[in-house]
Amino acid sequence: MKQSLFSTTLDNGIVLLGEDLPGLESVAIAFHTPAGAIHDGPGRCGLATLSGEMMLRGAGGRSSRQIVEKLEGSGVQWAQSVSTSHASFAGAMVAKQLAVALPIYADILRRPDLPDDELEPARQMVLQNLAGTEDDPAHRVMSTLRQLHYPHPWGMPSEGITVDVEGIGLDSVREFVAANVRPQGTIIAVAGRIDWDDVVRRIETLFGDWTIGGGATVTAGNRGPRSRHVPHDSQQTHIALAWSVPPYRRDESYEASAALSVLGGGSSSRLFSEVRERRGLCYSVSAGYHTLRDAATAVCYSGTSAARAQETLDVMLAEIQRLPGTIEPAELDLVKARAKSALVMQQESSAARAGWIAKQWYHLGSVRSLAEELARYDSLTVASVEAWLAANPPTGLTVVSLGREPLEVPDEVSV
Repeated sequence: MKQSLFSTTLDNGIVLLGEDLPGLESVAIAFHTPAGAIHDGPGRCGLATLSGEMMLRGAGGRSSRQIVEKLEGSGVQWAQSVSTSHASFAGAMVAKQLAVALPIYADILRRPDLPDDELEPARQMVLQNLAGTEDDPAHRVMSTLRQLHYPHPWGMPSEGITVDVEGIGLDSVREFVAANVRPQGTIIAVAGRIDWDDVVRRIETLFGDWTIGGGATVTAGNRGPRSRHVPHDSQQTHIALAWSVPPYRRDESYEASAALSVLGGGSSSRLFSEVRERRGLCYSVSAGYHTLRDAATAVCYSGTSAARAQETLDVMLAEIQRLPGTIEPAELDLVKARAKSALVMQQESSAARAGWIAKQWYHLGSVRSLAEELARYDSLTVASVEAWLAANPPTGLTVVSLGREPLEVPDEVSV
């Protein structure tokens, strides 16, 4: 499959990426600016999320309502989110509407009003979302796991902490936006039916004279303890485990993610078969791969009853330790087929492609073609995955449980 991939860097540091998908009638654009949660600061967890919400509540002379009406009136399916590293503003639309949407996004990033009267409504929106996550025990246990396993502040929840969000003032929001929403480090990705030369001209016109200084450097702190129990009055217990693996920018991340897919990547995986199907210990169990730019984790999760929680943890640990040296060719073939199928089907979505090429540039400093990605999966063998596992056995696990009673965690895991 022939791909048309483009990239250029503006004089102010903005990286513009493009992929022409002439078989589509849509186009998607994603703006990722380096105003992520790692810049929240002590006692202000959730500042990035609140600031992102405020940026949509009036910009360039348009009110919050006018922004939404203009985007939706043009058929733009818009979205806004904040991750550890970036604040993101995205939209998918019929290709001819891109010219209408671009100036609106330029105003949101460059000229947000951040009005006084919108702070409390924005805060309440963030707090309501937080209340929803706090009522989700699976989310709580995974959030705690990330906070313990990653060095601070990389593991802090991007959605915020209620007590911190309640105390954030408008001055903090304005200072945060001024310091971190900036051209240097911003990635703009567009995919779909595009005229690349026209896109470049429009972006240069709207963003080329945007000049703001660099943001603050983030210093990595310490990790938390290797195990923790979170009291929760429930008949259920939620268990989460993590250990360090190579980040996506390193080639061996493919071996790591393949091994994790064999372990817990679906209903054919080891954990699902042994913990859920054969023993009936839980209603949910999985393993997956989570990557930041400079660190990554293998993550396992299970939701079970309080009565069977200890056995569930014990069997999960046994399956993790049993993985090296036991992978079968059929297991790896299934993992490769699923991964390659997902990559090919991604080509049918302009929004998925815009997000993917932006992610690749952030992690790699380049965009790999579909052929390169497929070839990398084709090169995976049982021998290469097993060699990586032999050199990097799962060690230094972080274990978190949420439920009525704490679980017994083996010393070799908890230290």
